[in-house]
Amino acid sequence: MARRAAVDRIDADGKSSAQHGRSPGLLERLLLLLAGSGDSERQKKRLLKQLGRSLTKSRQRYYKPAGRQVQPAMGSLFFGIYQVVGPAQHLLQHADESAGLRDIVVESLLTEDQKQLKEQFSEQQIRVMAETMEPRQLASGLKHIMVQFFSSFDNATVRRINNAYHRLRTFVDLARFDYYFLLKKFDSSMPELNFSIKPRFEPLIGDRVSEDLKDFIGVAYAVDTGGNWDAVFDMLNSYRGLDMVARPAWQKLLTTLDSLRTSNVLVAIVQHIDNDPYYKPVVAASREQIVESYLSRARTTAEAALQKISNERRTRRVEQLCRAVFGVSAVSRTRHYTDQANSVYSKRELAGFVYTDAVNYLTAFLLDYFKRDVRELVGDILLVRGQWSANTASQQLSEAFHRTLAISEQIVAFDDALADEGEMGARLKKAMGRIVDRNKASADQLRRLLGEVNDRAGTMINDAGRNLVVLARYLKAAIEDRDRDEHEVILNWKQLQSMSAQPLKQRLVEVYRKVHYFVQLMQICAKT
Repeated sequence: MARRAAVDRIDADGKSSAQHGRSPGLLERLLLLLAGSGDSERQKKRLLKQLGRSLTKSRQRYYKPAGRQVQPAMGSLFFGIYQVVGPAQHLLQHADESAGLRDIVVESLLTEDQKQLKEQFSEQQIRVMAETMEPRQLASGLKHIMVQFFSSFDNATVRRINNAYHRLRTFVDLARFDYYFLLKKFDSSMPELNFSIKPRFEPLIGDRVSEDLKDFIGVAYAVDTGGNWDAVFDMLNSYRGLDMVARPAWQKLLTTLDSLRTSNVLVAIVQHIDNDPYYKPVVAASREQIVESYLSRARTTAEAALQKISNERRTRRVEQLCRAVFGVSAVSRTRHYTDQANSVYSKRELAGFVYTDAVNYLTAFLLDYFKRDVRELVGDILLVRGQWSANTASQQLSEAFHRTLAISEQIVAFDDALADEGEMGARLKKAMGRIVDRNKASADQLRRLLGEVNDRAGTMINDAGRNLVVLARYLKAAIEDRDRDEHEVILNWKQLQSMSAQPLKQRLVEVYRKVHYFVQLMQICAKT
């Protein structure tokens, strides 16, 4: 009775308790909500009825409101679109991840000045510049050119390029819509991408295609039907090397898409199928900004080209120095501290041995040349039999010589210790066995041991380099002193010459050059 009284009160005077100056209770709020809901439902039914009448009168016989059926004409509509853009689907299947397509869009819109700047930091041009410029000068020049190129992309240019890509993306999205999936619902026997066989479309319950229609509306409504598409198809032609669509057929399709959007017939069909007259399409518009990523790739490509050329130059220089020192372009004297041994560490994402080239060359130089040729000249002749005018000079040369000689013993022991049965090799092997997959902390001990090994290698390389520089300095002084009429460094050159089977100056020059070249080789290879 109370509920009926409340209803009678609202119906009788048209006012709720709130309009009489007091807050409505829970029951009255529910009744107000139900009353409003009834109004909205009546409005919804009126709108759906209007949609039905409008669709019945539509000259586009895509849909039959009575029974909510989509008609064969709908299948014919999509088959016609499929005929135009379907062949492009395979060509565009990787368009989403293709940096090449994005680059084509940007580069097709560059000015002549921008194209010239871009060409100046191509790999081919960098190689040309590298022939006459030192590495630092080359890097500085490239940086200046790239700054000019990057700064040429003002806001208007960036907006123009991004808009061109967004326009292209609307075609890509339209072409890659799954027409075949939709059309198979109208004709289950229809073959894919075979347009020579005319399909036989049957009516369908609207619920089966409602979501497909929404997806299509989302991509079709994004297409600019009034613009010039030649520039877009020129870009796509550059991307795949052929025309994606027949351009006259595309122009006719634009007219069809414009008619669909103007009439809004597909939206009305979806609204009627879903009993939702308030449905509004969501247009799939691209917002990707491609200029920044293009510039980033351009910078990365130029830097990679510069690094590649630098590595090639380094390799050539190392080979030249190897020939000057060893007579061959490559030597192999270490057995355990090697690049080959690093394969087991790289699998664990560890740096491994970082001075392999330097240690290999140092071992070869000390064992094959220093302990024989240098020791005979410097140790046996200059230091033992030479009469030095100043003890300080001979003492410094002696210290550099003997320290380097000691390193020749240390480096052999260092390499031997890395054998599996060696002291450090056994420790490394044991630490490797303790590593647990997906547990980075389990590799800490191995990482620490590798650090110790590399520190030891680096120390030997640096010590040898410093002592060889000292040795080379005194060899140069000896060469200059040998040519003087009045000797100032070594006083008994004639006596020393009698102790050498070859001309002493020739031997001095040869040893000095090899030491000098070897120090350069170490300076290159010791960089990690």
